[in-house]
Amino acid sequence: MTKKIRLTNKIIEDTLVEALGSDVMPIVNFLKSRKNISEFIVAEKTKVEIHQVRNILYRMHNQNLASYKRKKDSKKGYYISYWTFHQKKVKDLLLSMYKEKLGMLKQRLQKEEANKGCFFLCTNACSRLDFEQSTELEFKCPECGTLLQQQDNTRTIDHLRDKIKEIEASM
Repeated sequence: MTKKIRLTNKIIEDTLVEALGSDVMPIVNFLKSRKNISEFIVAEKTKVEIHQVRNILYRMHNQNLASYKRKKDSKKGYYISYWTFHQKKVKDLLLSMYKEKLGMLKQRLQKEEANKGCFFLCTNACSRLDFEQSTELEFKCPECGTLLQQQDNTRTIDHLRDKIKEIEASM
């Protein structure tokens, strides 16, 4: 099922930003070609405060994208962490994100198909409800009170199917 995903710099950046936030990129770019770099050096070179650097590094660590070694500073007496970024692990993260999205899309598709023609939409686009929810509200929008209109969800179903095919082709 999984074909070779070619990790371009854009795919790596997009994946990291989506999974961890845009604040990781200065740290990732600094660590890319280095190993076992002190968190204090990372903070100094990237001009990011040490507590933010640690937060980012631990978020990366939680996704298996970074590892560290702790060594005790003989002069100061406290531990310093030395970090390494594992770019090859981005592929695993990307695949896991694809699988999660695929699961959510398939679940939504299943709900849309099971309730085909049974969704109701507010004419002011305040809400979209299924038949059961609509009957409980007497077919009136819970936000603005206007009458709900039945929605043909064929286009939604087609869109979900296309999106699923697109993600499956990427994997």
